[in-house]
Amino acid sequence: MGMGASTLPLLMALKRRGYIPNGSAVIEIGAQQLDESFLAAKRDIAAMGRFFGITTPPPSFAWTGPRSDTNVLAGAPLAREFWTWLGFSYASIDIDGSPGSIPLDLNYDEVPTEFIGKYDVVTNFGTTEHIANQLQSFKIAHDLATPGGLMLHVLPTSGGLNHGLVSYNPKFFWMLGRSNGYKIAFMTMGQSERNSGLPQNLLDFLALYEPQAEKDFAAFRMPVTSIVVALQKVFDTPFVAPLDVPDGVTTEHAALRERYWSVFKPDVSFQARERDLLARITEVYNREQGLAAREADIERRKRDVYEREQYVAAHEWTAHMLVAPARAMRKFRRWLHARAPRWLIGAKRKMFGAAGPRGDR
Repeated sequence: MGMGASTLPLLMALKRRGYIPNGSAVIEIGAQQLDESFLAAKRDIAAMGRFFGITTPPPSFAWTGPRSDTNVLAGAPLAREFWTWLGFSYASIDIDGSPGSIPLDLNYDEVPTEFIGKYDVVTNFGTTEHIANQLQSFKIAHDLATPGGLMLHVLPTSGGLNHGLVSYNPKFFWMLGRSNGYKIAFMTMGQSERNSGLPQNLLDFLALYEPQAEKDFAAFRMPVTSIVVALQKVFDTPFVAPLDVPDGVTTEHAALRERYWSVFKPDVSFQARERDLLARITEVYNREQGLAAREADIERRKRDVYEREQYVAAHEWTAHMLVAPARAMRKFRRWLHARAPRWLIGAKRKMFGAAGPRGDR
């Protein structure tokens, strides 16, 4: 499966929500090619470049070989040039010798130490359905992703009965997320415009056991659907396989409790960790609210003190303005009395009595 035009709005939505930082490192599980719908979406590609802050025009994405009627991706350009144009550091897991590829057998190999937790984005655009060992395939994706990184899966769910070895359903990813504490950043379903009947080689095979098979299944149709899931690796913990059991189930087998600790140990599960983290966040929030309330009370008291000081200052100024002229007049009269001639003081005493001179002081 290659990258189609529907990948563009998905990447932009995840970028907008803060899941894809600038300068990210991406690794593809299977070196991907760009299909015709992608190559035809020139305006969307240019818009995505602007959204990622890219100022250079998109690459030409030239076909690398002859087209084929049986393989729509024959000769299609690799997605590597698209990722590097967007500013990603690029690598892929593949055994075909693609540029920048790391040769790993998804059935058996482990991720080399130097690549563990290195990638912000791990893409699985139609590769793991071709792998028998699903446990190892998804463990490799888990180990490649850095804490906080995304694992993007675009995989078949129904139809295309000759395509790959397995198909998927939403429950698989719900259980995968539960076992590893992933955050489901995005999920949707896709459906092709065509419905598929049984492939001819399957009809021929069924006819070996049921001669009327081709006639019986002539009108058989089933939709060709896919699932799109973006999982965020929240915790830096070893991979745990998904387990199809209800929440809250436990087991008496110690080995199983240890192997599936995130499912069978509710006290240490990711749900317990999230509850503990939420409790801590709530505690910090309440503490900050208490500090903010005390700071607000201190500010209110400061404001009250300031307003009282302003009130006192205003009244002192008013009192000063009322008393100051009387004080100034009294000082002026004393000054005049000290400099008045004796005969004027004596005349004033005769006119006003003995209290007159004291009133001048």
